[in-house]
Amino acid sequence: MKMIIILSTFLFSTFSWGYAQFIGHGYTSCVNCHFNPFGNGQLTDYGRAVSATAISSNAFYPKSWSEEKISETSGFLFRKPKQKWVRTQLNYRGFSLVTNPGSQSREEKEWINMQMDARLALKFGQNDKFIFAADYGKVPLPAQLDPGESDQKYRSRNLYIGYRYNSSVGVYAGLMDKVYGLRVIEHIAFSRTNPQITQNDQVYGVAGHFLKGDWEGGVHGFIGNYYQDPAYRMKGGSAMVEKTVFNLHRVGASFLNSRNDFVQLTSYAVHGRFNLKEGSALLAELGQTQKKPQDNTPSTTARYGLLQTYLRPARGFYAFANIEYLKNDIDQSDYTVRWGPGLQYFPIHRLELRADIYDTRNFIKNSSMKDSWMYLLQTHLWL
Repeated sequence: MKMIIILSTFLFSTFSWGYAQFIGHGYTSCVNCHFNPFGNGQLTDYGRAVSATAISSNAFYPKSWSEEKISETSGFLFRKPKQKWVRTQLNYRGFSLVTNPGSQSREEKEWINMQMDARLALKFGQNDKFIFAADYGKVPLPAQLDPGESDQKYRSRNLYIGYRYNSSVGVYAGLMDKVYGLRVIEHIAFSRTNPQITQNDQVYGVAGHFLKGDWEGGVHGFIGNYYQDPAYRMKGGSAMVEKTVFNLHRVGASFLNSRNDFVQLTSYAVHGRFNLKEGSALLAELGQTQKKPQDNTPSTTARYGLLQTYLRPARGFYAFANIEYLKNDIDQSDYTVRWGPGLQYFPIHRLELRADIYDTRNFIKNSSMKDSWMYLLQTHLWL
């Protein structure tokens, strides 16, 4: 039970609105909608307008409102900004967690406040050549991890400056997510936990971004996260490259090497984002992570896989299904499969509702274990 709560606490602590499945709307690159060209973090003015007019439902707006009118209300406090250089945002996210649903003796329900933060972006120069981005807010920590630990801490997950030499090349320095793989919403996805790119794994470093024709990529050198003790800070580098194929889809590969005083991680993956049109998409990633302890004990290599399908039957509404695979040690026969359906609904801009069901099954030789079930109901509000 403790492990389910810990995992679930981090499952839907998402801090972005530009989900990877939005390639289904024709957006192969994140650079137009996000200040961070690799996705995540605060949206640009264009990104806000897209989220209001293409992603969210228009069913609850007055019929007399045009798409332009809806777009103008996407700014902070529901109005079009009167100046060009500062952008702000407030976020709240919480969800209801139910474990062991249907069990009279073991069913438990809990409401968890996942996100309460403020964001700031400053932009200067022609075509926003210079930017500064930052956020700060409460971060929930499971009390079960340490009885003396508060269940809330304040911290930043984005604190960086950026300079775009031109539309093709940019350099960013500060606290950012590592450049690696698909930034899917589920932070306990095996494709995120194994290479350590979850919601608290940001690092200080310098990242370069390039976008030219059908090619896009980035490199990232980093020195760790200063919210951690020095011995735990992961230092190293990563790289990612993607190519647009058939004008609709993206295929690519990633590599990451990092180490601290306890372990060295080497991860590599191939991944793809496929446009199924009309807002629908298919996401896939296959990778491996080698973990080499610094005490010279034998290393292990884990293999993971991710497949997600997103279908949009109507504007603002998404039905999806996830299936994940993990083999903690490729030299062993044991493996884990996690799958489940979900619904995501944006009734109006600034409001997201989401429901998920997850089943986890462990396949262990000469052993039989019950499946682990849970479902979550999530609410996300932002200004």
